[in-house]
Amino acid sequence: MTIFSCCRCGVTPPEPKPGAPDRAGKPSMVLRHHCRADGRGYKVTFWGPDQDANPADCVYRWNEANAKNNPAWWAERYDYLLARCPNRRGGVPQ
Repeated sequence: MTIFSCCRCGVTPPEPKPGAPDRAGKPSMVLRHHCRADGRGYKVTFWGPDQDANPADCVYRWNEANAKNNPAWWAERYDYLLARCPNRRGGVPQ
């Protein structure tokens, strides 16, 4: 999944890295960004049972906050949501 740039400064943050597990032991991914525009540090953390899916979920949360008005994000967002929420028959709609 594409990591879109920060909506404040325009810099693209690095790939998410593994973080500390939560109290229940679920693994986490952390995406950190130090914004040049306002000097603040931003951190997106995602905890989930599947370590292989956590990076995409973490990037999705970042993109929702930073690329929501960018039409280039909409196609990836649609594909991500279809993969996460299949129809009742268990498959992805055509």
